[in-house]
Amino acid sequence: MATNNEILIIGPPGSGKTTFLAQLYFRLVDKKGKLQQASAPENIDGIKSAYRRLANGEETESTPSTDNLEVKIPVIYEGQEFVLHCKDYGGEQVRDLVALMEYDKTWIDRAKTNDRWILFIRPSEIEHRFDLSKKGYAVKDQKETKAPSSGTSDQSQFIELLQVLLHARGTGMKDSIDTPRLLIALTCWDELNTNLRPEEILQQKMPLFAHFIAANWLPGAFNIVGISAQEFPLKTDEARDKYLDEMPQNFGFLVLDDNPKEKDLTRLIEKALKL
Repeated sequence: MATNNEILIIGPPGSGKTTFLAQLYFRLVDKKGKLQQASAPENIDGIKSAYRRLANGEETESTPSTDNLEVKIPVIYEGQEFVLHCKDYGGEQVRDLVALMEYDKTWIDRAKTNDRWILFIRPSEIEHRFDLSKKGYAVKDQKETKAPSSGTSDQSQFIELLQVLLHARGTGMKDSIDTPRLLIALTCWDELNTNLRPEEILQQKMPLFAHFIAANWLPGAFNIVGISAQEFPLKTDEARDKYLDEMPQNFGFLVLDDNPKEKDLTRLIEKALKL
């Protein structure tokens, strides 16, 4: 069965999903990237506020937890026109999928109709609980973390999230997964101050999760990239002035195998389409 080009962007609260969508729209309007806007968008309700805030040099705000908004933008990619159709929703919905282990018809539809998933993970906020997948019990250091000893680790929650969505889609895990294609985007890359590759950061921060992906997806059906959609925090007047003077569409970058600081954020969508 052919894989469709519908893309589901999945991200818990604070993972940068809304900021990316706003910056993506800046790039599409600018018509300088791999993807370009073909005509006036059908619907950008999900990113209007974030787009305006970035244009004013302000940080974006999290999407309200109850929102389920649409982003529909006609685009051109490699001479072909199609509608880039993404959904913007409150990140708390993603967190609740794991906490409650249940999903409604909206999430069933999302899981089933989108054959390409982009999973946003903010590695700088991954808690370093003691984890036997990283070290032996004998070397546990009680001072290495302030996180409570009870509860599920962040990487286990991401595993459970994918399991819930696969169940909603009706995709079993007996055989290696070809569809949905999975692009793991490690967000807020500027916070890491590292020269490591995205694959190395994922293995360092989330070894159990990295093993889960490699064990369950076919090698060509997943990929890992880094992204900094905003490039730096807009916490000071100097930072805000820089954003206004040089325009938001000139900030942000991807960390790809062929370019460690790719400025064309539309290539994140290209990477998903080429999986």
